[in-house]
Amino acid sequence: MEPKIIASRMDILGEGPTWDSRHRKIHWVDIKGQKYHSMDIDSGEIHTFNSIGMISSIVPTNSNYLAATVDHGYYLIDSEGRHTLISRVGESSDGCRFNDGKADPFGNYVAGTMDMNETKPLGALYGLKGKSAKIMLLNLTISNGLAWDTKKGLFYHIDTPRRRVDAYSYSSSMDLERAGVAAEFRNLPGSPDGMAIDAEGRLWVAHWGGGRISVFDPDSGRIVDTILFPATNITSCTFAGDDLSELFVTSASAGANGDMGGSVFLVHTGITGGKTYEFHVS
Repeated sequence: MEPKIIASRMDILGEGPTWDSRHRKIHWVDIKGQKYHSMDIDSGEIHTFNSIGMISSIVPTNSNYLAATVDHGYYLIDSEGRHTLISRVGESSDGCRFNDGKADPFGNYVAGTMDMNETKPLGALYGLKGKSAKIMLLNLTISNGLAWDTKKGLFYHIDTPRRRVDAYSYSSSMDLERAGVAAEFRNLPGSPDGMAIDAEGRLWVAHWGGGRISVFDPDSGRIVDTILFPATNITSCTFAGDDLSELFVTSASAGANGDMGGSVFLVHTGITGGKTYEFHVS
């Protein structure tokens, strides 16, 4: 599987790609650039919008809005880029900001926060249902990748400094019960960042600082495939397209000559990916 560059060095910290099947678009964010992008996958046309702060994740909804996490809040965003606050989960004085987030299979918006200094377990995982947010996990340092296996009733989550993917049982009320470790990074290059899941339940985990995506079988913990990229900081990925076989991959700038960090890549996987869910706007 060879990656192809479809948007070259656009971002400082490209993150959170998501597939909007309703509008046939890929959306992703540039956290440090405080902007987000929407790309029509048929024409390749990209539109870029400014955010009102550090936008860290973006998801499709069951309406014409997008939903996003910005700084400490959940927002709805209309087609002109106007932001409307839904809910806040903290204040900037706590030294945290939102990081990765996705909609779950039940229409909730699940997103985690991280310590801005990336050293202390100050973050939490939150779940938003309608306009009400609840705490799902505490003591996280860099809340990152999320994925759901609906066949097994499992939720997978990454807290980057722990260098593993944790598994939890999951319900529509967003209650979690620990179910073990799905993947260990141990001596692998870089650190685990964002991830996606395919139709067979394999986890596609981006390596920040490792220039690759590793595909894990969570039942055995083994790596079953690896995709290498001409960028050091691979941040996240999502499956898209009519058969969900196209993997769109984001990255962050590494500041090195020849490094294609900040680009968006496309990988034709030849397999069926997992579904992207929508946040239900109440």
